[in-house]
Amino acid sequence: MGLKRFGLLRTSVALPLAIIVSACTTAPTKQANIWMGQVAQGDQSISRPVQSWKAMKFTNLVPQQTDFSCGAAALATIFNYAYGRKTTEPQILVNMLKIADPDIVREKGFSLLDMKNYTNAIGMQGEGYAVPYEALADMKVPGIALLNIKGYKHFVVLRKVNGDYVHVGDPALGNRIMTRRDFQKAWNGVVFVIVGEGYDPNTVLRNPPPPLSARRLFEQRSPVPNAEVYDFGLGPAFNFVF
Repeated sequence: MGLKRFGLLRTSVALPLAIIVSACTTAPTKQANIWMGQVAQGDQSISRPVQSWKAMKFTNLVPQQTDFSCGAAALATIFNYAYGRKTTEPQILVNMLKIADPDIVREKGFSLLDMKNYTNAIGMQGEGYAVPYEALADMKVPGIALLNIKGYKHFVVLRKVNGDYVHVGDPALGNRIMTRRDFQKAWNGVVFVIVGEGYDPNTVLRNPPPPLSARRLFEQRSPVPNAEVYDFGLGPAFNFVF
């Protein structure tokens, strides 16, 4: 299958994917729902939708519900917001457990191989690439990165890289920005990319929201035949690894 449209080049040796796993971090509590707040204005009471700070952190991001499902939540986020394939973390979790070893998953989490097998099984194309940090800025699709944070291996959605800052969708902590130094310290140098039909080049995942702040909250009141991957900004610097 051609990969030029997505900017990827198969030039490196495949990695032993079964060892690239994520134990994830502690799962968050269920995302808060939007509720209606009432504001008095003269003799009238006006209702407006209100979101908690915590709920806003998970805008356009599927939160993980178990301590080993960050990979499933990351996949669900990309399927929902980049490809318009409506799914949920539990649906992916159940189906991935059918093709993985449940005991290993509960102990260590899903591996990139599990994620690749699941992605390919539903007619998409999942590939992992060893890539230098500088090439991440040229990506035109969101990816999934494995981070090792204080001993916890955790999958996050790699949304966008701007210079020395990395926008990630963290299934446990929400949308956040990491410095290049912190990201590279935790990152294993591999990015998992999903390519396929139906990709939305204007996906919200590639347009991350600015950092949450009290000031901003105040202002806010008022299957892929012959896929070509170069169009997705994944060029020669991306070395195919599995």
